[in-house]
Amino acid sequence: MTPLRAVEPADDEDHADLTDHPETAPEALVICALMWLQDTEEAARISATLQANDFHDPVYRELYGIVQELIIDNLPHDPASVLGVLVRSGASGHRGARLRRTLTDVTAANACGASANEYAGMVLSESYRRSFFDAGIRIQQLAEEAPEEFLFDQLVEIGRAQREATNRLNAFRSGSTR
Repeated sequence: MTPLRAVEPADDEDHADLTDHPETAPEALVICALMWLQDTEEAARISATLQANDFHDPVYRELYGIVQELIIDNLPHDPASVLGVLVRSGASGHRGARLRRTLTDVTAANACGASANEYAGMVLSESYRRSFFDAGIRIQQLAEEAPEEFLFDQLVEIGRAQREATNRLNAFRSGSTR
């Protein structure tokens, strides 16, 4: 689910949207922008808030995790450095081909490092919306399967998690890491 489609369509070309292309997908663009971002404080702020689990696409999620780790470790996080991590981890063979291809696509997405904050905000916003979708599913499952005496407490837990997600998004938008 993305802001451009509330429900995942069937996998066919007739249902493609802008998020299917690295040059217009916020998840790809934030990774690209972070790899070119020279402001280490801004990169650290973004990587402290934006987590790999915020990414819907599993390949972008894995790639972002590598970039994030490099930033957190205060190491170069440019495309060559990310590729170096991939090669050292054994992703230079057939198994890592998709990840390397995605790195190439993301690198060529043409995002400016100065836009990393905006793209990160987009990814956080998409993740935030997905969390409500997931919460709705959990509530439905609880209604069908949970013992009655636990329903309210579990609903409160879901609400607290959504409040935390709201606070995290708002803190990022205000320029802090909380």
